[in-house]
Amino acid sequence: MRPRSLGEVARDLGASLAGPGVDGSTLVRGAVTDSRAVREGGGELFFALRGRTDGADFAGEAHLRGAVATVAPRPLSVPTLVVEAPLEALQELARRELDREDAPRVVGITGSVGKTTTKDALEAILRSAGKRVSATEGNFNNEIGLPLTVLATDERTEVLVLEMGATHAGDISHLCGIAPPGVGVLTAVSPVHLDSFGDLESLARAKGELAHALPDGGVLVAPSGAPESATGPGRASLRRLVFGESAGLRASGVEELEDGLSFTVHHGGETAGVRSPVFGTHLVEPLLAAIGGGLALGLGLEECARGLSRLRRAGLRGEVYRLRDDILVYDDSYNASPAATMAVLRYGAGQARRGGVDGQTSGRRMVAVLGGMFELGSAAREYHREVGRLAGELGVDLLVCVGDEARWYAEEFGGEAIFYGDAASAGEDLGGLLKAGDYVVVKGSRGVGLDAVTGRLRESLTLV
Repeated sequence: MRPRSLGEVARDLGASLAGPGVDGSTLVRGAVTDSRAVREGGGELFFALRGRTDGADFAGEAHLRGAVATVAPRPLSVPTLVVEAPLEALQELARRELDREDAPRVVGITGSVGKTTTKDALEAILRSAGKRVSATEGNFNNEIGLPLTVLATDERTEVLVLEMGATHAGDISHLCGIAPPGVGVLTAVSPVHLDSFGDLESLARAKGELAHALPDGGVLVAPSGAPESATGPGRASLRRLVFGESAGLRASGVEELEDGLSFTVHHGGETAGVRSPVFGTHLVEPLLAAIGGGLALGLGLEECARGLSRLRRAGLRGEVYRLRDDILVYDDSYNASPAATMAVLRYGAGQARRGGVDGQTSGRRMVAVLGGMFELGSAAREYHREVGRLAGELGVDLLVCVGDEARWYAEEFGGEAIFYGDAASAGEDLGGLLKAGDYVVVKGSRGVGLDAVTGRLRESLTLV
């Protein structure tokens, strides 16, 4: 954020200064909500939020680490900005940071699946084009993480790429109120958070809040076939850029090579070749969404395609590695939804048939390690059964089910299935279940903790 005095921040937030040694001339350069994240000399405000614990209990630690002040609802024994609601103050500070003439352009990204891939890909495209970019890190896509991301931007940032998550109606509208986007990217609408939304139409309407938040003349990038309620019905003033199999922005000639994906991208009568060091043909649509974001920001098609060569996948998100005895693992264990899990199974089945990434062998046995999928509401069992049915149709040889919900996969699978109540137990056994040449896909909701499984595999079956 722009360096500003503590007194100026207090005036903007309607706060009072309190506590020993408080100095309104002290410069503020950032914000944190975790006392452990305070950096000595970083000029950060510590926002004492109340959750499972009261953040005010950690104000002393934050002060000792170098926080310039704590934002809290009462005076403390350290320099304090006293406000009624620290979370609202955090959001207001972020809002004001973007309410200036030289503020960065904001791209908002939402959707059921593919948000992080799209964000990472768009960031790579923009950096390749020489833009100064800040983007969401980790899971900072909610009412706390988003303002922290805004306040972590360098004052020279030109483009701010923000993931926007939602678990309830109104969440995305609220986030857009903090960081108003000029470009919106919708990745996909498929079953997630149905325990909150109830049905797909309600979910689609919630995702459509992004389109409704765009200004007149703003650009919405969206997949072909997306529900109308997710794409801003009635917003005739929006520019729309549609991607997909038969859309104006589309891919052809998709190939999985030893070093990643290759395809040709088409738009507006132009074509460009893409080579990106990521694995999984199901990632083509998120890459197209990112290209759409780049086009919406004024980049050329060739420039966007070139930028994808610099994309690097985050750990647990489509990572491919080889273990001892030529065992190949496709690790996409960071999170899961029905659509994403089925896409990974289809991809893994194709790789097993062609012999894995290198294509040098054939007839690999396919092992699917699937954790339960969370937040699917009353339809959870049926969605798990649908995935299990697909696993059987694709010829999965061994299905390893992890977590209570994962039992439902086996109900429609029909083949050999093994159940584990938790990831630690599965991790202890899995290495002994695998055979030379196996192709293993790993997918499950974050709460299952399948990284414990993949971590144990790496320890026990590392190449020697």
